Amino acid sequence: MNYREQMAEIMRQRERLLVRCEAQRVEISALVSRWEKPLALADRAIAAVGYLREHPVVLGSLVALLAVIQRRGWWLWARRGYLLWRSYVAFRDSDAGIAG
Repeated sequence: MNYREQMAEIMRQRERLLVRCEAQRVEISALVSRWEKPLALADRAIAAVGYLREHPVVLGSLVALLAVIQRRGWWLWARRGYLLWRSYVAFRDSDAGIAG
């Protein structure tokens, strides 16, 4: 095989790879568009948790408001919330945390 034949083969292979890359880009775009809304919702939830962490008075006020509005069963929900909070803190402080 001479130089020109080698270059022609390389160019054909390059063209096949470029077509394959474009097909993969289209596939990734379709996958990303499917996950866009759920990920946006998760981002908002994470931002809300961050806000409540920075403003614990707001969280306390919400719990107090819930206690006033719904007197029955609020202690159970407060305990569940506290357990959830402690679980989150333990997970965050452990090595298993995603963000490190």
